Amino acid sequence: MRSYFCFNRILAGVVCLLLIATLFFACSKSTTSDVTKSNTSDNLTITAAGDQAVVNSYFDDLFVIAQEVCQDAGYTQTGRKAAPTTQMTSKLGSCYSYTVDNVQYDSWPKVILVSFGTGCADADGRVRAGNIQITMTGYFYYGGSVITVKPLTYTVNGKSVSGTQTITNTSSNSVYKYLSVISGGAVALDSTTVGFGGSGTYTQTSGTATLGNVSDDIFTYVGTDSLVYATGNAAYITVADSTYLERKLSCAYIGKGKAAITYKSLTATVDYGNGVCDDSVSISVGDKVKTIALPK
Repeated sequence: MRSYFCFNRILAGVVCLLLIATLFFACSKSTTSDVTKSNTSDNLTITAAGDQAVVNSYFDDLFVIAQEVCQDAGYTQTGRKAAPTTQMTSKLGSCYSYTVDNVQYDSWPKVILVSFGTGCADADGRVRAGNIQITMTGYFYYGGSVITVKPLTYTVNGKSVSGTQTITNTSSNSVYKYLSVISGGAVALDSTTVGFGGSGTYTQTSGTATLGNVSDDIFTYVGTDSLVYATGNAAYITVADSTYLERKLSCAYIGKGKAAITYKSLTATVDYGNGVCDDSVSISVGDKVKTIALPK
């Protein structure tokens, strides 16, 4: 009887140990799986944030091209003086050209066909190729004017850019503002083509006293955008008033501000810095931080 009782105690102990080991293994496996899943989600969100920063830089550049070409053609305001040729050569390259369908003074609309040929490098090393069509209903700096920018067989550093950017001048009381709406946008990245669209406002904060010279212009940007992959997954972008993006036209890159990128319920922060002109962007999700270089 005593021997039987001891055997039962030993058997019960073994069963308890097996249960504890099973529970430990299950918890350990669950924890490892959760960590792996979390890391994968974080990395996908960081990738989406990086893609957005790259795509945004191409469409931000279209706004700059439109302003600079309109200035060079004399369509920013009535009676303005032409920009120095060396300035335009530096910003867009010496090999770009454009034609205007309607050269009659103060007659609108006008359609400007901008050609970068098979490849035209600017002073920053950005190589644009192909054509862009700019349609204007009035002078660039005049309230109510609508400037429609449409890439035609257009590439930047070999990456195809398409879509339509509609810029509406909403300026008032000497405050220069432009509503930018991007529709049907698409950019070919290294491994995939992503759709892009959204709307935001550019506000000129410096250079308004010298409208005939874009080199001292500074713009801020706030708005919302979306990035859509071929899989149907989307990233949603918000640039708030308190973290506006800032672009000095003397610099090829956005140099200041933050954007929030939400992808599959996770939100990453894209930090463009504090005003230094460089191609560096910091992306953070939780405790993970990655630095990427924007394309020229």
